[in-house]
Amino acid sequence: MKENNRGKNRLNNNEKKDNKFDKKPDSNLPFFAYGIFKPGQIAYSKIRGLDFSLKEASINYLMKQRDGVPILLKKENERYKTKGCLYDFSDGEKAYKIICQTMSPALYEWGTIDVEGEKANVLFGLKPDSGSDSIEDACDRECFDGRNDPIFKEGIQLIRKNLDEEDFDWEEGFFKLQMNYMLLWSAIDRYCKLKYNMGSEHENRLELAKEGNFIDALRKIEDTRAYRPIFSTDDLIRRSFDVSNPKYCINYYYTLRCNIVHRGKTSIRDLRLLKKATADLLKIFEYILDETFSEK
Repeated sequence: MKENNRGKNRLNNNEKKDNKFDKKPDSNLPFFAYGIFKPGQIAYSKIRGLDFSLKEASINYLMKQRDGVPILLKKENERYKTKGCLYDFSDGEKAYKIICQTMSPALYEWGTIDVEGEKANVLFGLKPDSGSDSIEDACDRECFDGRNDPIFKEGIQLIRKNLDEEDFDWEEGFFKLQMNYMLLWSAIDRYCKLKYNMGSEHENRLELAKEGNFIDALRKIEDTRAYRPIFSTDDLIRRSFDVSNPKYCINYYYTLRCNIVHRGKTSIRDLRLLKKATADLLKIFEYILDETFSEK
């Protein structure tokens, strides 16, 4: 019987689309960053250890947003200004490999522009008129700052406010607590997708577990006795919480999230566990955000 490779070919094509740009940047040219690779932004730590010179610069191009990330329009226009940074890497091959692995070819394509008299690589928005929006805030319109992402800002503030003001007792409170935990995980998943952009959400979470800021914040948890072993509803594998093993901890927190989605919990013991997990994971993620967006 002839094997049907249609599904396999579709998968391979999707993998190629997700992980590779059709057009490669010239590694000898500098890179103009206007988004997540600027100092103090989510992906800066991925290139911070490289050898480069850096200067602030601005260009006369319009910046819009799609799915909460900035995209640059291709047409130069004197009416608009976009501020960013011009990186000149000693090892361009290594630097652009990191950038290409992080950025999505579903959103961007490589091009070149003139930056204050110097030719540079830049990531233009792919099909910028499809699914993109104007940036409402005047400051963000010229100078992107991921700290103002609504889920990182208002979303996290809402969770903190709810935890500080509510007791979450009984069934109604327990449902509200679950809602807060799910919102927190939405913010974490977004952070991981923007920073790591691995092949799966699971791989993204494992990258987070390796991050120094996650490990540092995890070790600050004062009391872990409430973290009893739990079991995944998918595979019934036992999950344990151990601050000396960050991978175990991120899997524990995520398993708790999945159990909420798949079946929910109703006992008082589960309510106390979820309170503890929400409060601790929120502190961890607040620490990660503060450190990330202050990194220069």
